[in-house]
Amino acid sequence: MTRSAWLMVAAIALGACHGKDEARAVIGAVEAYRNAPNDQKPAKAAALDAVPCTDKDVCEVKDACRRSADATAKGLRLQAEIQTAIADGGKPDPDVMQKKFEESNSDLAEGYGFLDECRDKVRRLKEHYSL
Repeated sequence: MTRSAWLMVAAIALGACHGKDEARAVIGAVEAYRNAPNDQKPAKAAALDAVPCTDKDVCEVKDACRRSADATAKGLRLQAEIQTAIADGGKPDPDVMQKKFEESNSDLAEGYGFLDECRDKVRRLKEHYSL
């Protein structure tokens, strides 16, 4: 095999290794998000957002899972705001609370709506890299 052929094989192997490392990082962040209790999901969604991504296939998985995680995290943050306002014993504005409640439900429904796409893409990525 010529030197240029060996270099090409090495470049392909390094690219595959890099893709597998990125896949591992994205899958790990997705699983950490999924396994977190609801009060920790917003932080885990932010951690998923921060995972670096350059491999096209891995980035598609990350983006699909971010759509689900970010919308769900937003809804959970709003729910926490509502619970805090009620628990503080003050008199929260009912119109503001109603708006937050409706927005949180909408965000949660949006997040759940993207969940199957995320699961499917994670499963395929695991199969592709034998993870």
